Amino acid sequence: MKHGYLSVVYDEGSHPFTEYPKLLCHYLYQSFDLKVGMKMLEPGCGRGEFLDNFQELGLDVQGVDISPEAVEFASNFIVDLCDVENEILPFNDNTFDIVYSKSFIEHLHKPEKYLTEAFRVLKPGGKLITLVPDFERPYVKVIFK
Repeated sequence: MKHGYLSVVYDEGSHPFTEYPKLLCHYLYQSFDLKVGMKMLEPGCGRGEFLDNFQELGLDVQGVDISPEAVEFASNFIVDLCDVENEILPFNDNTFDIVYSKSFIEHLHKPEKYLTEAFRVLKPGGKLITLVPDFERPYVKVIFK
């Protein structure tokens, strides 16, 4: 694998693989009443940890990322390259049941462009799940039951 953004900024030494994505995915799956077979898109999927875990729960997952490395990390699902701020998402209208992102939207200069695209590719009644950091309480421990 070539050394680019993901392997440098999210290297395993400073950002090791943990059980956190699995716990969060299980929590979100239950909390948002997700069902086996639902089609999910994750923009900014990076190393694909969340997609791996949502796929294990039975979702039909796909990712998009600006980094070519994200494609290399994906082993069991498709990741398309896309600059969501300057390109349209490479999907038809009403394609996904869920558009999920974590720690993504706060990095965009034009989040409204991304949101317009996210709603375009969501099916009617689809779920937009967007998680962002809480910079006022950065050291709160989240306990999953």
